[in-house]
Amino acid sequence: MATIDELSNEISIMVPKLMKGARSSFLAKANISTAQMIMLISIHDHGQCKIKTLAKERGISPPTATGLLDRLVRAGYVKRGSDSEDRRVVMISLTKKGENAAQDFLRTVRNRWKNILIHLTSKEQHQYLNIVKKIVDILSGEKG
Repeated sequence: MATIDELSNEISIMVPKLMKGARSSFLAKANISTAQMIMLISIHDHGQCKIKTLAKERGISPPTATGLLDRLVRAGYVKRGSDSEDRRVVMISLTKKGENAAQDFLRTVRNRWKNILIHLTSKEQHQYLNIVKKIVDILSGEKG
């Protein structure tokens, strides 16, 4: 039986390999970085939102979030607007191009997982889903 150190080491090597395929092919085509795509998906999930909200969710500083958003605005994926109640507050939302890119990326990831999961039994698929849900719950409760 492997120790927790051995398991965590092996998992830390495998997880980037799991993510690499969908990420690299899609992002190269879209000419967008991983950090920018994560930001794009965050905006997609939130809808129109404040920079501060995105920065807090991503665990980055507002200036770092602003830099990512500046590049997304220049590329035509994101637009800035003002809050209807307070014009000083900058609101961020996806453009049609950004919405399409987010949906295309999510579809690519979904299809990649579908192509992986078909090689597992139904029982293994459900076990895997339950384990991933548990990991997400644990990570959601983490601080810092």
